[in-house]
Amino acid sequence: MLSSLSVRLCLSMVLMIIISSPGVDQLFGDSVTSVIPVGSFPQALVFNPSNNNIYAANRDSGTVSVIETDNNTVIKSVAVGASPHALVFNPFNNNIYVTNRDSGTVSVIETDNNTVIKNVTVGSFPEQMLFNPANNDIYVANVISNSISVIDSNVNEVTNDIEVGIDPVDLEFNPSNNYVYVANEGSNTVSVIDTGSNNTLIKEIQVGGSPISLKYNPSNNNLYVANRDSGTVSAIDAKDNSVVNNVQVENEPTTIEFNPANNDIYVANRGSRSVSVIDGSNSTLLDTVLVGTEPVAMLFNPSNTDVYVGNVVSNSISILNSENNTVASTTDVNSLPLALEFNPSNKAVYVAGTLTGTDGLVSVIK
Repeated sequence: MLSSLSVRLCLSMVLMIIISSPGVDQLFGDSVTSVIPVGSFPQALVFNPSNNNIYAANRDSGTVSVIETDNNTVIKSVAVGASPHALVFNPFNNNIYVTNRDSGTVSVIETDNNTVIKNVTVGSFPEQMLFNPANNDIYVANVISNSISVIDSNVNEVTNDIEVGIDPVDLEFNPSNNYVYVANEGSNTVSVIDTGSNNTLIKEIQVGGSPISLKYNPSNNNLYVANRDSGTVSAIDAKDNSVVNNVQVENEPTTIEFNPANNDIYVANRGSRSVSVIDGSNSTLLDTVLVGTEPVAMLFNPSNTDVYVGNVVSNSISILNSENNTVASTTDVNSLPLALEFNPSNKAVYVAGTLTGTDGLVSVIK
């Protein structure tokens, strides 16, 4: 029986042969420059500007792959907890934080030598995280505990647990008021946490059905909420934390991205093979763009102002020209694209996906 190392070496050789073979442009799309084998089922990526490495959370391997981006190779596989779900870079200490969903912990990776220096116990089923630049704390959404754990990154210890709504699944920071907003999928609310006042819960805002994604728009100081089951996006005015508009989009809005080139909001509608474009000036529907099947991930590329859309069933990336909101090109990544990350050091987009549900890879588009 082949060892896991032998299987990974065979996979690497197969991928190298494919990439160097004639006709590879037709298989992968002519924008894919590298394919990097990682752990099983990679579902999150983050760029570390202190060393220019990309980190990939491999859910089924319980590892984080460290990709050295000068030559796009894995230089280390870091063992963390069970089912690593999300990654956050902390510029205060240059550490990478990893939520381990099935362990109820957050692993802290020291990035000088890429080793785990601490496992912090948080609530039950921790998924999403964010870094708060106003206080250098890490906020962790615990889905089953219905709480937010606050980790003081000076000592990497939990200093507060904040009760929020049911099933908190996403977080967003608003630099205009230093508030953290929490999307509660099970209670159809957004919780507002005042981080400058001892992390106090100050409001629960009623939105649409199953809010699952948040994005702040600095051009109008609004927060946008994707309500999956309602097929709507709620616009929250951060001045008084009230809903000012509910924009009807299409089926299953899943992910939101802000485009600073035009100040518009882009919404991936998983159930409709489309991206809705919301005008940032008045929070009304501007356009609907047809993309691939089941779009679930999006990324704004500051090097070309395009919006990249990961279509998980089509195994492709749709690249939207934000000047006219049309699909400029589509790139086949030959995997289920689950997460996207931009690397400003080489201006490449990294795509986390899986070949068979077990073998994982990261494709590089440039």
